[in-house]
Amino acid sequence: MRKAVLIIPRRKVDQLGEALALCETAGYSVVRVVKTRYPNRVGKGLIEELAETLEDDVDTIIFYGTPSPSSIFQLMKRTRRRVIDRVQLILEIFAEHAGSKEAKLQIEAARIRHEIPLVREWVRRSKMGELPGFLGPGGYAVDAYYRHLRQKLARIRRELERLRRLRSVRRSARERQGFTHVAIVGYASAGKTSIFNALTGERKPVGKEYFTTLHPKHKLIRARGRSVILVDTVGFIRDIPPEIIEAFYSTLEEITDSDAIIFVVDVSEPVDIMREKVESGFETLARIGAVGKPVIIAANKIDLLDPQTLEASIEKLREIASDKASLVVPVSARTGRGLDKLLDIIAGTVEGVRGSAPETS
Repeated sequence: MRKAVLIIPRRKVDQLGEALALCETAGYSVVRVVKTRYPNRVGKGLIEELAETLEDDVDTIIFYGTPSPSSIFQLMKRTRRRVIDRVQLILEIFAEHAGSKEAKLQIEAARIRHEIPLVREWVRRSKMGELPGFLGPGGYAVDAYYRHLRQKLARIRRELERLRRLRSVRRSARERQGFTHVAIVGYASAGKTSIFNALTGERKPVGKEYFTTLHPKHKLIRARGRSVILVDTVGFIRDIPPEIIEAFYSTLEEITDSDAIIFVVDVSEPVDIMREKVESGFETLARIGAVGKPVIIAANKIDLLDPQTLEASIEKLREIASDKASLVVPVSARTGRGLDKLLDIIAGTVEGVRGSAPETS
C-alpha cells in the first residue's frame, strides 16, 4: 500500500474512522494523522512543518476536506508530494470499483470537473513563472492541458446523455410491463448488498470496503405474488460532495424514480451514530429529490446484539425515524431472520402503488 499522511480539520474529527476506512479502501496506509483548525485551507505553519518532517517513503498527502486550489498548489510545491482531497480520494475508490461503461465515464467526468479549478490555478501560476520542476513542464503545456480537459469533458457529457436516454427507455419499458421498483439505500457497510442478495438469491460482491456497489443492480422478485424489481444502489457517505452526487446520477436516478425505498441501517452501531446516519441519509434523499415515497427501514445486523440491547436499539431507531419512515423492520441478512416479514411489508407497500403487477398464481 502507498504511504500517506492524512490532514483532517478539527471539526471533522468525528469522521476520522470513516476517513481512515476510505484511505484503506483506496489503497493508502496512513502513517500519520494531522489535525488542522482550517476546514478549507492549509496554514503556512503546517506546510512548513510537513515539508521538514515528512518521511521519504510518504508519497501522498490526503486533505479530508475541500482545500482551495491555492492551498493545494502551495502544499505540493513545498513538500514535493502528491496532494489529494476528500473528493479525489472517493473518486479513486470509484475508479477502482467501476464496472460499467457509464460508471467509468461518470467518474472521469467528475474527476475532470474537480480538477479544472486546480488546473486554472496552475495556468495562473505558470503565467507568473511559478511552475518550475516538480509542478509542471511550463505555461504552454499547462494551457494546452486545460483546453484538453474541457474538450474531453464535453465529449463525455454527450456520451453520458446518450446512455441516460437509453437507460430511461429501458426503465419505461419495465414500468409499462407493470413492475414496481423498490430501491435499497443506506450507508456504506450497512449491509445493502447483503440484503439484496438475501432477498434475491444473488451473490453480488459484499465486504467491509466502501462502495462495492457503484452501478445499480436490478433483480425481479416475487413478494406476496407480486412482481417487484429490487435495485441495489451506491452507499451514502456523510457530507456527500455535490461532485459525487452528479458522478452517480444513474444510481441516484434509480432512487428518485423508484416507487418505494428500503433504507438499510446497521442497528448494531451506537445510537448517536445511528441517529446521525439516519438524519443525514434522509437529507441526502431530499437533496436528490427522492421525497414523498414510502420508506421502510430495514434494521440490519440484529444477530450482533443480545435481546435486551436489540430491543432498546430498535426502540431508539423507531423514535429517530418516527416522522421519516412508515415502518422499522428488524432483520439479519446473515441469518435470514426477519426477511420474510420484510418481503410481506414490501408487498403491502407496493400493492397500492401505480404500476403494481397483478398477483400471479
